[in-house]
Amino acid sequence: MTVLATLASRKRMKTRYDSIATDHHFKEGYQVWTYNPKIRRGLSSKQQQNWKGPYTVVKKLNDDVFIIQRSPNAKPKVIHVNRPAPYLANDHSSMK
Repeated sequence: MTVLATLASRKRMKTRYDSIATDHHFKEGYQVWTYNPKIRRGLSSKQQQNWKGPYTVVKKLNDDVFIIQRSPNAKPKVIHVNRPAPYLANDHSSMK
């Protein structure tokens, strides 16, 4: 009985996760934002920036893990596919 309830619960959780999960395919050289909800002491959560970037995708280790780097001299970071979002640069030179 418990096994059946666990299997049913697992199936519901997977369906819910799959409905909201994004399927980004970042290639080497792509620019991304990185989600980092670290709460710093003394600041309200509304005053903190949760998205850092832009970072450049240096290497794709597998479908779920990437190595990113902020600049060529910066220390590389290993992140899961759930944390980055595409970086869309604004070109303000056309606004005259």
